[in-house]
Amino acid sequence: MVNLFNPPKRVKDLHIHFGENPFVLLSLFFRQAKHQNWSQQEITHVLDKAKKGNYAHLVKTLRAHIHH
Repeated sequence: MVNLFNPPKRVKDLHIHFGENPFVLLSLFFRQAKHQNWSQQEITHVLDKAKKGNYAHLVKTLRAHIHH
């Protein structure tokens, strides 16, 4: 999965753990992105893309938008 933004946009200080409840992962991403002044449109774009596949796709999408 590649970052959806050019230049890439990443959330800092967030750790995604494989096996965690998907709703928890989406909520954590939403909260951290909002805290870091992402627009509602940017957040929705990532979350919508993350929800369009299975659990592994969700995790990969979120991880592509997190600063490691």
